[in-house]
Amino acid sequence: MLFGITGLGSAAVAVALPTLADDLEVSTGRAALVVSCYSLALAVGSAVCGRLGDLLGIRLPLLVGLAIMVTAASAGALVDSLPALVVTRTLQGLGASAAPALTLAAVQALFAGDARARALATYAGIGGTVNALGPVIGSALVDPFGWRPVVAIPVATLALAPFVWRVLPSDRQAGATLDPVGTLLVARAALGAVLSLQAATLGPPVALVGLALLVLATPTAVLRSRRVPTGIVPAALLRSDAAVRSLLTAASLSSAWFGMLVAVPTSFAGRGWTGVQVGLLLVPAAVLGVVAPRITGPLLIRLGAVRSQLVATTGVTAAVLLAALGTAAGQPALVVAATLALMLSFGLGQPAMTTLVADSVPRVTRGGALGLLTLCFLLGGSLGAAAVGGLGDALGWPRALALLAALPAIGALAFARPLRPTPILDTQEHA
Repeated sequence: MLFGITGLGSAAVAVALPTLADDLEVSTGRAALVVSCYSLALAVGSAVCGRLGDLLGIRLPLLVGLAIMVTAASAGALVDSLPALVVTRTLQGLGASAAPALTLAAVQALFAGDARARALATYAGIGGTVNALGPVIGSALVDPFGWRPVVAIPVATLALAPFVWRVLPSDRQAGATLDPVGTLLVARAALGAVLSLQAATLGPPVALVGLALLVLATPTAVLRSRRVPTGIVPAALLRSDAAVRSLLTAASLSSAWFGMLVAVPTSFAGRGWTGVQVGLLLVPAAVLGVVAPRITGPLLIRLGAVRSQLVATTGVTAAVLLAALGTAAGQPALVVAATLALMLSFGLGQPAMTTLVADSVPRVTRGGALGLLTLCFLLGGSLGAAAVGGLGDALGWPRALALLAALPAIGALAFARPLRPTPILDTQEHA
């Protein structure tokens, strides 16, 4: 649920942008900063929060993050200017960044074997359902009540705080260190990656600065892992061929998901559909997400993590191409079928990639590794949304979606090739 709500912070607010822009007397393009700054903070904070989970235990950083998210969302619903809203949304994203990596780490800590596979499948299904309902919830709230209740949606997570305190582990990993230099490098790379995709909202100069940060910080962070093998970029993660390919899966699955969330609503809105009507196209996928774990959990156990990712990325590729056909023909049935295929593929691929990444590193660095996985997932989502948004006007939404299908197709090809053997580490480290 918490994983889904972090995505809801973008999907639901995006629907409210025209109303928000009118109320604050700014252009819709300027108003889009409230989505961009949230996504930026969410991505930058994810890897750091995962590492904090290793250092401080899962429970404390997650509760602090939820407190920041709820406080910032409440403040954002009360402000009367765009700059103030951008500040509160940035803080909201930083707080929300604790949820994805730390909840994944919690599943890894609480379950083992086949039970873990089923738990991860349930995690992906519920998260996908909440994300799919984002445009529906946003449309349902913004029409009668305006944009402020949409910004305040994360306040609902207060109901989950007692569960977090009672159930989630608080054990610290002996030997874990913050690795401040590595953390700074990863934060710079994440910041650069997000900024480089924001040419439409922040301008080309900012995007170029972001690209420079990305190009300079990424190789430096990777090289640092050789000197600090248990740092924020674990050396064991980079040595595992399956884990590195899983990072590609993370980016490709989310790029398809968020790309479709941009293209489908915009395409059908251009045909005269209302926001609620467009949102209803996603309801079948949301319903499927609730029951999908009964399919994807056993399938993951049967196929294994590697073959599951091959099936998932192939399914996502087919789903995006089907969505391209649906938007070209204006056929909602094809779009619904595409979202159903995407939900099933995501429900299989997400737990598979999580398993491979978590199992590739010692327990002392597992939170940080899952934070990097979450970072790749979020950056892929930003890439998908930016690519489709940027190409949609020039090429049309169907062609933009067809080009987007190349990303999961590359992921499928990666897992179609044999994996290189991974050095076997001390089993006690992986306990």
